[in-house]
Amino acid sequence: MALDIAVLRQIPVGTADERLFYRTVHLPLSGEPNPLYVSPTTGRWPTGWTLYTATTATVAWAEYCRNHPADVAASDVTGGVGLSTATLPAFAALEVSKSLPRRALYELRFEFEALADLTSPWAEELLLRSGFDLGSFYADAAMGYGDCPELAGLTQQLGWEAIRVPSAAWQHPDGFCAPVFEAGRQRLISIASVLPSASPTVATAVATAYAAGERPAWLGH
Repeated sequence: MALDIAVLRQIPVGTADERLFYRTVHLPLSGEPNPLYVSPTTGRWPTGWTLYTATTATVAWAEYCRNHPADVAASDVTGGVGLSTATLPAFAALEVSKSLPRRALYELRFEFEALADLTSPWAEELLLRSGFDLGSFYADAAMGYGDCPELAGLTQQLGWEAIRVPSAAWQHPDGFCAPVFEAGRQRLISIASVLPSASPTVATAVATAYAAGERPAWLGH
C-alpha cells in the first residue's frame, strides 16, 4: 500500500537556524576529503542527493560502526579476549582502528526553512496514519529499509529540506540522524573540520546497535 501523502503533508515543518550536524567522511588516497559527497542510490533515504548526517558526533560514529561490522569485528583491541563489564572501562577510550579505516569528522551548519522532525509524538502518529511502519526506522538493509525509501521518494513533493529521524545505530534519546535532501543543500552555511583523521571509540562501538546477526563477538552483549 502506498503512503498517503495527504496525511504526510500534515506533519509540521519548521525553521532550524544555526543547527549543527556531523558527518564522518572517507579519506581519499590523495587530496582533501569531500564532506558533501553522496552516493545517489544507496542508503535508507535515497533521493538522488541525500547527505547522511547526525545531530551528534557519537551518532555519526555509531552509524559508521553499524555499516561496517566486519571491519569492527576485525579490529578487536582485546587480542581475542573480548570485552566484559569489568574490562570495558580500560578499553572504552581506545579507537577501533586496526581494520576500520580512519575518517575525517566534519561539523556542518545549516539554516533550514523546512525541517521535518519525525521523532515527535504527533509526527509519529501521522506517519502511522499514512501507512508508514515506524519499525522501518530500524529495518536492516536486508529488509530494504522498510518504508523509508518510499517516504524519501516523497520528500520533494512534501517540500522537506531535511528530516530528523531515529538512528538505527544509536538507539538512545541523546541523538538522531538528520538526512539532508537536495532542497536543503542550499541552506548550508558553513563546514568545519572537527577531526582530520579518527576512528570511533570502543565505547561507541559497544553502544552501537548492529543489524541482526552482525554484532562483532568481541564487543560482548
